[in-house]
Amino acid sequence: TEVENTLVGLRDAAIIRLMSDCLLRVSEVVAVNVDDLKEKTLTLRSSKSDQEGSGESLYVCDATRNVLDRYRERADITDGAVFRHIRRGDHIQPNRLHPHSARRIIKKRAADAGVKGLISGHSLRVGSAVSLAQAGATVVDMQVAGRWKSSEMPAHYAKAELAERGAIARFKDGKR
Repeated sequence: TEVENTLVGLRDAAIIRLMSDCLLRVSEVVAVNVDDLKEKTLTLRSSKSDQEGSGESLYVCDATRNVLDRYRERADITDGAVFRHIRRGDHIQPNRLHPHSARRIIKKRAADAGVKGLISGHSLRVGSAVSLAQAGATVVDMQVAGRWKSSEMPAHYAKAELAERGAIARFKDGKR
């Protein structure tokens, strides 16, 4: 897209795509280092649900890897933090993006895209859970993808979608 012609646009697209693919929290995306990205996976070193830091491997889609590669190549990021501050004129900074900055980016890009309603740093995680439900994922699939300890949160996020293909819809209306 046109936005992805700037370094800031590439970075922002990479953040949003990676958060969506891996159901990342803001704190997790800003912690990503170059060494955490392998060919098709992101190694999450620690997270809210993995505070002991045993790490998890999460799948990264082809389109997201392409944007990440273009961003890193253009920014000449070969080690350390992947997501960094960028000053006017596409001047990449060595310092890691702060979670507050990442939240601001998400809100700005959502507004630019015409998204209405409450947008937060958690919106991509919730939206990805709903998208998975719409694609036919089970609550267990969503729980595993989002690394939730219980099925309560993904079931809550996707309750409207799940209701549309629940027992009543299937057995009384014949929806499969």
